[in-house]
Order: sequence, then structure tokens, then C-alpha cells
Amino acid sequence: MKKIPIGYSDFHQIRTPSDFLYVDKTELIAEFLENEAQIILVTRPRRFGKTLNLSTLRYFFDQENAEENRKLFEGLKISENPKAMALQGTRPVIFLSFKDCKENSWSLLFSKVKDMLSDAVREVANLKNPRVDAVEWQKIQDIRQSQQNDPALLSNALRNMSLVLTHHYGHSPLILIDEYDVPLQTAWVYGYYEEAVNFFRNFFSAAFKDNPYLWRGVMTGCLRISKESIFTGLNNLEVSSVVSRGFSSHFGLSQAEVKTLLSQYGYEDKAEAVEKWYNGYMFGNSLAYNPWSILNFLKHGQLKAYWVNTSSNDMVYSLLQKSSPDSKRMLEDLIAQKSIEVPLLEHTVFDLIEKDANNLWNFLYFTGYLKAESVTYPEDGELPKAQFKIPNQEVFIIFKNSILYWFQESEGYESLKHLHTCLKNGDGMEFSKIFRRLCENSLSYFDVSGKQPERFYHAFILGLIVSFSDTWHIRSNREAGFGRCDILMSPKDQNHFGVVIELKTFDSYEDSDLLACAQKAMQQIEDRQYAKELINQGCQKVLKIGAGFMGKQIEICFSGKSPQ
Repeated sequence: MKKIPIGYSDFHQIRTPSDFLYVDKTELIAEFLENEAQIILVTRPRRFGKTLNLSTLRYFFDQENAEENRKLFEGLKISENPKAMALQGTRPVIFLSFKDCKENSWSLLFSKVKDMLSDAVREVANLKNPRVDAVEWQKIQDIRQSQQNDPALLSNALRNMSLVLTHHYGHSPLILIDEYDVPLQTAWVYGYYEEAVNFFRNFFSAAFKDNPYLWRGVMTGCLRISKESIFTGLNNLEVSSVVSRGFSSHFGLSQAEVKTLLSQYGYEDKAEAVEKWYNGYMFGNSLAYNPWSILNFLKHGQLKAYWVNTSSNDMVYSLLQKSSPDSKRMLEDLIAQKSIEVPLLEHTVFDLIEKDANNLWNFLYFTGYLKAESVTYPEDGELPKAQFKIPNQEVFIIFKNSILYWFQESEGYESLKHLHTCLKNGDGMEFSKIFRRLCENSLSYFDVSGKQPERFYHAFILGLIVSFSDTWHIRSNREAGFGRCDILMSPKDQNHFGVVIELKTFDSYEDSDLLACAQKAMQQIEDRQYAKELINQGCQKVLKIGAGFMGKQIEICFSGKSPQ
């Protein structure tokens, strides 16, 4: 029985000696050759085989040690493809991995990138009798020596390496970059994103846009960062994300592959449980199991969460810390095994990531914490809508043990708890302060500028308080007194306040100012006796809230007292 290669991502190491288990994904090479795009970006969650697949491409095409590398592919699917095998060992290859570029300052990150490029350029710098002019050769030596902190020199490193390799071998190189987005994610978390993106924009542009010495390029990462941020003008880029059909079967393990592995290692009777724990991902039209978790299960024989903490969760934690209180309701729906519908945002704009709550759910989707049960593409050009859900038992445990805990530490969650306390205690003054802050932080002009803004405000407040159902019976547009109040909250414990909320949108023809709008809402509560139903139910204390809205501005009138 073959050994399980936990932690191995180098194709040569896994295939030499051949006593390691290897699930054959070499048909990736054939699809790569059939694809006409010069640059391909493949985005997949962590631990789904991105590094190993890039390593496979590296050893297949690299003309250094071509004959030795050819033996690595004997007996694999690609060896049966004569057209592909004719190109084996025919290109110089440049391989970079940014997976360890995680530093808390730009100076430290830049230093790490400089050292990494120095290591990468070593083979080029050691070429004997290089066929290149002295000026270009000196640039290579400068990078190799790693003594200059010149961003321009380093940002052109891949282009300069490509030039030397092309002139020396007579063939332009294949450039492979693994985990390209790690330094940018880290930079955003630690607050130096602007410096990082300025450098990497030039770095990727020199390598892929303005490089006449490039054959082709492949990049991998978790996120598709917007072209405007990092790939400006790069028109020869094709993106294969978790939504795409391209390359969909080469990352993760298929049902048939897992069935074969379970049979080989004597776990046929665990097939149903393994499916529940580790299946559920959809890449394009392909159903996929988490390969990291499957390999660990084969080695240890225990059904448990292996995928958690396999890399940094700083980005997830940071987004949860800045999430809106309304996100708690959606999080609770997910943990209740329900799906949530949000716009699908296929690329990440870090400058805007905190301004749209949907970025949280999209980030969790593209990084493997959620799956898309379905994606709908409207014909009117609007953003596609995705139904997101927790994919399997392993990730469900991560949500229960980590993500819910992180969310409960967030500013939004703390505000929501304070809001709950204010309503329970009838503290209208503190409620007003907290609610104003929530409106300022959570609403945008576009949210509240539609044809029926009052409906939006109504839905916004319901979204905030829906999780308070442990303390109140919450009813919307309920018949009460002599009409319908917007929100009625009947306490389950008579020691707590009941709550009546009436909402009004500012009308410049009727209201002198926003306070007058709020007073009008309050007067409607009194005139139509909206609190009457609560009193009839035995409620001893009622908090009445009249709110006037205008855009993100809000004015609140309130009264809280025991009924006579």
C-alpha cells in the first residue's frame, strides 16, 4: 500500500521514489496546451492541489533534466497523449511561490520578496556563457546579490529573467506563479495595501503584459483580484475560478477517485460518512472532495476536521470583525443548514471590500468555506445571484467552532448585543445612539435612494432584530389599535419592555425637518394606539420609537414608561 504524501506538493518528490500515492491529474497538461490564452489564472481554495499542479507543469515542460523528468510521467495519463509528449521538456521554466509572503509591514514583505527573487534568479545567474549583453546580464547579477532595494529593478525581475533565458535557450519561458494573492491579502489585513499593490501591479505587468520574451504563464491563488487593481491592461488573461468549467476536474478529488481510494485503503464501509464530511464542493460542473482531508482520513482513519487552520485565517477574521450586524442573521441561517442568496462578486476589489457586506460571503465562497448550490445570471445585465451554503460536516464544524466565535468578537455583533439590551431595558436614548451609528456604517446612498425607501428601512430594521426572537415575539405590519404599526415586539418575559416602532421617510413637502418627520411617526403611534395590543397581553412596560429617515441620516423620538 502506497504511503500518503501529507504535506508534499512537489511532483518530483512524490514520483521519486514511486512509493507515494499519486492521484493522476496530468490531463491538466493537455487542457493547458489546448487552451489558447497566453496567461491563465486558476483560483481555488487552499489545499486543493494548486501547488502540486503547478509543480506538475514545471517538471513536464522544463528543458533542464528533460530526459530524467520524462520518466516521472511514465504510466500516467499524459504519457498516452503523443501530441502533448512531443512538447515535454521543450521550455525553460520560471517558478515562484508567494505562499510564505506574510509579513506585518511593507518593509518586511519587500525584503522577503527580494530574497525570494534572489533565490529564483540563481539558476539564471549561474548560466555559463550566457548569450546576452553586459547590461542585461548585470541586472541579473544585481537581483542575485540581493543588495539593492530598488523596486524598479525587482519589479522587472521576471522580464529580465525571461530575456536571458530566451536568448540563451532559443525558447521563451513558461512562468508559473503560485499563491499570487497571498502578499496582497496580507497587506490589506495589516494596512499597507497601497504600497504592495503599487509594486505588484508593476511586477505582474512587466512579467505578463509588456514581456515579449514570454511563452505562456499560469498563476494560482484563492481570489481573483480585479484587473483594475492589479492586472490593468492585461487583455491576454483568462480566469478559471470555482465558477468556471475550465480545469474544473483537475483540482480536488472526484467521487470516482475517492471511491477507488477508499477501496484501496480498506475504508469502503465509510464511503457515506466520508461523503458527508468532505464532499460538497462544486467547481464548474464538477463535484469535488477536499483532497487534503481525504488524504488525512486515509492516513489516520478518523472522521474529523483536518482542513481547519491549514493556513492563515487573518482575512476571514478581519472581514468578520468589520461585518454588519445584519450578517449575524445570515450566519445563523447558514449554521441552521439553510442557504443564503447574495450577489456573486467574481473579483475582489480590496479598496471596496469593507463597503459591501456581500464581500464577506463571496470571500468565504472563493476560499472554500461555502459552496454555491446554484448561480443565476439575469438577462438584464445585473449581477448574478448565488445561493451559498455550508458544503459539508467538516466546514460546518469550522463555522460552529471558529467563524461564529470570531463573529461574536466583531464590532457589529457587539453593537447588536447593545441594541438588544437597550430595547429590553427600554433605554431609548442609548438605542438612538447605537442605531444612528449602525445606519451610518451599514447603509449606502444606493441602498436608500430607490423608489420605496421606507420599505428598505423596514427590511433593514427587521434584519437587525430578527435574531432577537429569543426575547420577543416580533411581528411586522401587524394590526394593532386602529391600524398597522411597522414593527411590534411582544416580550416573552414581562419584566422586559415591549417595543413599538413606526418608520417615516422624510418628505420635503410635509416635514419642516427630519425631527418633525420622527415626531410625525411618534404621533401616529399615539393616535392609533399601537401599544394597545401589548398592554392587552399583559405587557407592563412599553418603549415607543418613532424614526424619521433621510438617506443615511436618522432622527428618533421615543418614550418608555409603564402603562397606566
